Amino acid sequence: MPATSTDPQAQAVPSPGAAPRPLPALEGVTVLDLSHALAGPIASTYFADFGATVLKVEPPGSGDIARGWGPPFHGDDAAYFVSLNRNKRSVELDLKHPEGRELFLRLAERADVVLENFRVGTVDRLGIGPAAVAARNPRAIYCSISGFGQDGPYRDRAAMDLIVQAESGMMSLTGEPGRTPVRAGVSIADLQAGMHAVIAVLMALHARQRTGRGQFIDVSMLEGQLALLDHAIGIYLADGQIFGRMGTAYRTIVPYQTFRTKSEDLALAVGSDSLWRAFCPLLGLAALTDDPRFATNAARTRNREVLVPILQEVFLTRTYAEWEALLVPAGVPVGAINALDRVVKHPQVVARGLLRETHHPAAASAPVIAPFFRMSETPGGVRAPAPLLGEHTDATLRDLLGLSPEEIGRLRAAGALGAASRRRAPPPSAPPKPPPSPKSHPPEEVP
Repeated sequence: MPATSTDPQAQAVPSPGAAPRPLPALEGVTVLDLSHALAGPIASTYFADFGATVLKVEPPGSGDIARGWGPPFHGDDAAYFVSLNRNKRSVELDLKHPEGRELFLRLAERADVVLENFRVGTVDRLGIGPAAVAARNPRAIYCSISGFGQDGPYRDRAAMDLIVQAESGMMSLTGEPGRTPVRAGVSIADLQAGMHAVIAVLMALHARQRTGRGQFIDVSMLEGQLALLDHAIGIYLADGQIFGRMGTAYRTIVPYQTFRTKSEDLALAVGSDSLWRAFCPLLGLAALTDDPRFATNAARTRNREVLVPILQEVFLTRTYAEWEALLVPAGVPVGAINALDRVVKHPQVVARGLLRETHHPAAASAPVIAPFFRMSETPGGVRAPAPLLGEHTDATLRDLLGLSPEEIGRLRAAGALGAASRRRAPPPSAPPKPPPSPKSHPPEEVP
């Protein structure tokens, strides 16, 4: 079982007379989230972690495609989905149904941000695109994430992370020399697009404070990868050399790669000439410090084929632990190549409380990664687990649009909503809730 921590900022109950808990940075922002899979949902997760109300609009019955991306599963939902969609509210709407579409547009009137990552043109065909939303709410910021962007000859092509890593050139740089290119170990094109969407939306929210108007944002996975490749492309344009695959090595810094030791591989980064002068004596190679072949980084880069075997031979004389004990106190960047079973127990991960417990109906515990940056005055946190499909449909339509239970029932019978609004059982440690008053609406657990 991974080491986990609760979130003191998100879960601590202030004592009487204590200062009120600071509000998250995006408290009061409402995001209408049409996105699915990874690129859009990772963006809306960042919004939700920092206090935005994220209404995850899902198709009835099936929901987000990522609910089925398993095993493993927590009940009906893949662990992939559960880890990615914390702090959100799920609303089932059939956007192909006229009344479902109208409900979406009414929700958009109350939203600050609309987020989608369908194939280009899909939202316009459904009648819920940027123009339709702007007509109802000119303050709304509409962000579309796609594989190749909203125009150009590739705009209509289907794209997933693997395809974009290939087309962008990212895969051409990833892998061992002379071997087949490989994809990055995570879906970096999706993740980068999601992060770019967050940055763009936050800038648009800031601009709206001055102008009072929303705007349309076009985020391309392809362009996100080119942003990561900026330095590699710049080098190619400067000298015409193709930046090829180098395994763990790096073209412009030497030594900067992994080495074998007597026990396990070691990652090493000697990023400056002053660090090189401190590093060489530790390996018993003081004579190399001022060797003209290696004295500067430029010289080491030109002579890597000579230098790397020398270093490798020395690293094989000790274990990783012995090298770590020698190099770390001297300030030489060095690290172990940890598999995930070691990462979740890593002392720094544990000390920083990066794994947080959440309760899920089908699992005693569904740990997730906490927000990865800390804000002293407007903190984020993990407040609620990923929602059940349609869990918050009735509460959202009732509280935001003022619909009565009878009207919600009529819409459900007409096919505009999901079959039923799911209800989440409280965590085992929570006290039982009293039954609702006959005159009140049934309570919904809305994070």
